[in-house]
Parts: sequence; structure tokens; C-alpha cells
Amino acid sequence: GRQSSKNLGNFVVFSSSFSVNKSITMIKEEDLEKAEVDAISTAAKHVANMLQRPDQLERVEQYRRRVARKKASVEARLKTAVQSQLDGVKTGLGQLSTALQDVQEVQQQLNELEETYKKCHDLNEKLKEVKAVGARHSQLASAVENLKHIFTVPETVEETQQLINEGELLKAHKLLTDLETSRDDLLYEMHKLPSPSPTDNALLRHYFADVGKLSDSMAKQLWYSISRALSMVRKDPTMLVTALRIIEREERTDKEMLQRQKITGFLPPGRPKKWRE
Repeated sequence: GRQSSKNLGNFVVFSSSFSVNKSITMIKEEDLEKAEVDAISTAAKHVANMLQRPDQLERVEQYRRRVARKKASVEARLKTAVQSQLDGVKTGLGQLSTALQDVQEVQQQLNELEETYKKCHDLNEKLKEVKAVGARHSQLASAVENLKHIFTVPETVEETQQLINEGELLKAHKLLTDLETSRDDLLYEMHKLPSPSPTDNALLRHYFADVGKLSDSMAKQLWYSISRALSMVRKDPTMLVTALRIIEREERTDKEMLQRQKITGFLPPGRPKKWRE
């Protein structure tokens, strides 16, 4: 009887210890004392339910081992869960440390950038003269590049008109394109000036006035060729193909000039030609 009572007391204490360990995993630290009392009470009730008859005292050791196994299982799971949480916290701290270093580096670079910006604040004023020289140089380069066409505009206009009259439309269109390119480049350089001279602009347009007339003459010849499409296909299909190729080129140039106008605000004279329409 004394041994059974002793075993029973040990079993109650052991069961209450298991219940405490199990409850700890589900409560907050500040409720630990209350949880311990509740766990002992619950364990006592559990033991009382299992040992309602005197003959069940002989199975106390068997119950104790069963509870011990459950206790060990819960402790193992708790240890694994805690270790997993610790590993996660360790990984998170490492990532936070790396992020802090990255933020500090970015902050340092931003500070350096701000210092550089302060040094460059007055640079715009200092470079105004350089900008003016660059603008003049740009106009000079464009003028030099188109110098040959500028000096030979009258002769080139006459040659182009002659080719149109002879039906050599591809050759004529090549010369017409060169003339228009020279005119448009020079007008664009003037357009880029901070204060373009209306007199110079009018003088340049007057000098290249015959180029616009050439374009009209080319258009009339193309319409004439296309209006005779049926007879041309039978007699000389090359002329019709040439006319269509020229119209396609002009349509492509129209699109390029309109796109450039959106960026620069400059549109060459006579554009878009809309020869396809």
C-alpha cells in the first residue's frame, strides 16, 4: 500500500510536469504561473479518472511510462520548433544586416552625388559660351557638307528638270532628294538657333525656291505616268514601277519628317507631300 501510494504520488507529479510542458508551448510567458497551477489541476483530474478503482494502482508504472514517452515526444517537437525559429531569426538578422549595409552604401553615394551636383550648379553659366561656339560650328559643318549643292543649285535644278522631261524619273528623283536634303539641313540649323534671323531664313528659302517647283513638276509627271497605267503596263511597265517606287520613297520621307517634327518642331517646306493620296 505504501509503495502504491508513493508510485501514485510520483505519477501525479510526473503527469503534472508533462501537462506543464505541454501548456508552455501554447501560452505567453506572463501567464506561466497560472498555467502551471491549471496544469497541475488538470493532471490531478486526469489521474483521478484513470485510477478510480484500487486494482488500477498496479498499472501506475505503465501509465507513468506512457506519459513519459508523450512528454519526451512533446519536448522533442518543442525543441525542433524552437530551433527552427532560432534559425529563421538568425537568417533574418543576417539579411537585415546586409540590407543595412546596402542602405548605408546608397546613402553615401547619394551624399556624394549631392556634393557633385552642388559643384556643377554653376556649370551651365560657364558653358554658355561653349554652347554658342558649338552652335556656330554645327552650322559651319552643315554648310561645308552641303557646299557643293549650294554652289550648284541652279545647274542641278536645270539638270533635274531635263531628266524629268526625258522620263528619267529615278535619276531626277535622286538629284531632287539631294537638293531637298541640303535645303532642309540648312533650314534646320537655322531653326535650332536661339534667335533665328527671319531675313536669313527668307533668303535661304528664296535661294532654294526652284527646288519646290521641281517637286511639283515631278509630281505632275508621276500622275501622268500613273494615269496611263494600263497602256504603260502593256508598252513599258518599267515606267509604272519607277513611279510607284518614287511615291513609296516620298511616303517614307514624309513619315520621317513628321516624326522629327514631334521632337524638334521643325518641318521642311513642302512636307508632307502626300503623293500616295
